[in-house]
Amino acid sequence: MIGPLSWTVLAPLGFGLLCLLSNRGARWFALLGALVPLAVGLAALGDCARHPGAEFRLVESYPWAMGAAWTVGVDGIGAAMLALSGLVVAIATVSGWNQERSPRAYHALVCLLLAAMNGVFVALDLLVFYICWEAMLVPMLALIGVWGGDQRRYAAMKFFVFTLAGSVLMLAMLIAMWNALPGGQRTFDLRVLTTQWQLWESTAFLGLPLAAFGFLAVLLAALVKVPAVPLHTWLPHAHVQAPTAISVILAGILLKLGVYALYRLAWPLFPAQALQWGWLIGVIGVIGILWGAWVALGQRDLKRLVAYSSVSHMGFCLLGLAGLSVAGATGGMVQAVTHGLSSSLLFLLVGVVYDRAHHRMVDGFGGLSAPMPRFTWILLIACLAGAGLPGLAGFPGEAMTLFGSFAAGGTFAWLGAAATLSVVLSAAYLLWTLKRVAYGPLAHPEQAAFPDLDARELAATVPLVALIVVLGVWPGPLVDALRPSCEALMQHVQGARP
Repeated sequence: MIGPLSWTVLAPLGFGLLCLLSNRGARWFALLGALVPLAVGLAALGDCARHPGAEFRLVESYPWAMGAAWTVGVDGIGAAMLALSGLVVAIATVSGWNQERSPRAYHALVCLLLAAMNGVFVALDLLVFYICWEAMLVPMLALIGVWGGDQRRYAAMKFFVFTLAGSVLMLAMLIAMWNALPGGQRTFDLRVLTTQWQLWESTAFLGLPLAAFGFLAVLLAALVKVPAVPLHTWLPHAHVQAPTAISVILAGILLKLGVYALYRLAWPLFPAQALQWGWLIGVIGVIGILWGAWVALGQRDLKRLVAYSSVSHMGFCLLGLAGLSVAGATGGMVQAVTHGLSSSLLFLLVGVVYDRAHHRMVDGFGGLSAPMPRFTWILLIACLAGAGLPGLAGFPGEAMTLFGSFAAGGTFAWLGAAATLSVVLSAAYLLWTLKRVAYGPLAHPEQAAFPDLDARELAATVPLVALIVVLGVWPGPLVDALRPSCEALMQHVQGARP
């Protein structure tokens, strides 16, 4: 009997096929395809919070060939990502509800993208992980390249080339790891491969220890996805050209896949390299934190501003994991989840004003609080959450990451101190933008006729606002669900010390 985790992949695929067969019902089928993984992810996340433990839950395994199998399961980290993917795609589907251009193909591709992302989040087989990781590129390429803006083809190809080039070494890595195992024990099961980290240390591949090559391969693929400076240049182009709903998915989920790959592959499979090079990942994270915030401060296009804000906030995920403390690693995952909520909300709000003004220039707005009070209140919450205000969801992850960095001491204490500068920078660019867009006198008289958020826009934004407030005030259940997996991961890495 097919278990619930398999349905998180099969349901979006099935509903995606129905999207192709029904013009009017396509958006409803896409929404149903997102609600299935949302329900399964929430149930699994609640189970992890109630029964703390690092073991994988809801495990299913169906043998395939050559030691590969459809083996799926989730721990707290996987369950959180699964729930986030279902929520964000459901919100994005509501945002793109009135898609007029080829709606059947559009919603079918969104379902295909969701199935591939969920495949990554539930995979316990390295080959399945890689197949789903690469499969995501095709629907995202089409969604940007067909439904995007005037420079959509350039943006789509840049996204495709960067992400494909970043992950091509992973294929060589998994083949080399399979060949390094004894003949009768060859497998792609991540639970087995994780226990063989000493074998990867003693096996040579292309003149390097296989562990060093594998760590580099996963790290490159992950840093492109995060994206980390200087591999981030594809992101602003992709966001600016993508439709609003696709920007929501890109910021809300796709960027988190890079962080997830580090938690699921790089640190468990190659713990000695994580110990050796963790400081460098921390440096890369802090560079991204400060660089992204500084560049965001000078942006005039709202989408580019939020894109560089994402570069900055995702740097905290790298810093938290690199410090090898339980608090930091847990904080990095909390940051990944909460950033998925706040960045999705910001991109939705950018889409709202673009639909009315047909531009995204900060200087082209002013005083929108008068005609659009509901929009302004939600924008205020989104900006304050992005700035890390205590009581909203942006605060717990960043605070735990910084606590973990200071607790790690040495280099990481200095990196944590440098990262705190982003608190000032993020408040500066987000609150300055809020002031220029929403407050003061109405700068453009024609904008007095702008309608406030309608029922569909409220349906997309209000759930995110509610979660941002709830997780800001009461992050305990999320932390409780994530902490055991992060603690087990840190123990595994520390066990590789000579």
